[in-house]
Amino acid sequence: MSKILVAVIVTFNRLDKLKTTLDHTLKNKFYRVVIVNNCSTDGTREWLDSLTQSNLVVLHNDTNEGGAGGFHRGFRYVTEQLSEAEWLVCFDDDAHPEGDLVGTFNSLKIPDDVGSLAAAVYLPNGRISEMNRPSRNPFWHIREFLAASTRGRYGFHVQDDAYQLNTPVDIDTSSFVGCFVRLSLIRDKLIGLPRKELFIYADDIIYVLEIRKAGFRHWFVPTIGFSHDCQTLIDQRDVYHPLWKAYYTYRNRIEMYRIASGIFYPLILLIKIPSFFVTARHYERSERRQFVRITARAVRDGIFRNYSMPHERVLALGK
Repeated sequence: MSKILVAVIVTFNRLDKLKTTLDHTLKNKFYRVVIVNNCSTDGTREWLDSLTQSNLVVLHNDTNEGGAGGFHRGFRYVTEQLSEAEWLVCFDDDAHPEGDLVGTFNSLKIPDDVGSLAAAVYLPNGRISEMNRPSRNPFWHIREFLAASTRGRYGFHVQDDAYQLNTPVDIDTSSFVGCFVRLSLIRDKLIGLPRKELFIYADDIIYVLEIRKAGFRHWFVPTIGFSHDCQTLIDQRDVYHPLWKAYYTYRNRIEMYRIASGIFYPLILLIKIPSFFVTARHYERSERRQFVRITARAVRDGIFRNYSMPHERVLALGK
């Protein structure tokens, strides 16, 4: 049965990649393709305004609101202005659907208690994208909890063999690259919109965790594929350049741990916060002192749930 599906893409100063993303996206039969331009300065606005596709909607932000702010606006637009839409799928400007995504999605029989789906995300070289690997929350499942205690993240993330399955797998969280959301949940106020104050990083995981906490299932669908030309991580390690990105990473992870771990939250902080600082060993010696300063500020703001620092000041931390 055909489902009315809308694509939501957020972009900022990556015009070349956006062109590739949009080319692949428009080959699919989406009801609408909504692009949120985060005040790009590289000609993105002019190029988008020159397009004439009838199913394309372009929203220009006056400032860069980050991925979280961009998805907040995109989700809100689809929810409020496209009342006939039933589902949305979101992704970044450096990612795109592979093959006939809409056709594959329409072939799925999705129970009413499934509120969201996650696609299988790969790097351009065909390897699984680690930053987009879905997972189960180890604090909600005893088997994953025990596995995490011995194998770390590999104990609760979806294993490689799950990517070869033809049937969906129940999971608890995933990224916004290839994330499908049932729009009636937002319209009925069973869930909210992405939290724009998070700016970037972990906003997607937090959002999906909230869907699960609202009582809805989240599926990993390995038959739906995305390519993600991500260059944020070095060799897929937890290393961020430019350095200011570390601020959002660790500040928002603390919020993610708070939501995911429940009564274990204080213990998780005792374990995780030192690990943030240990990551300094992966940076150049000339960067380490600055990295520690940025991380210390991120930890303080994360613990006190302070999301008020303007992006301009975050950028200044990395200079």
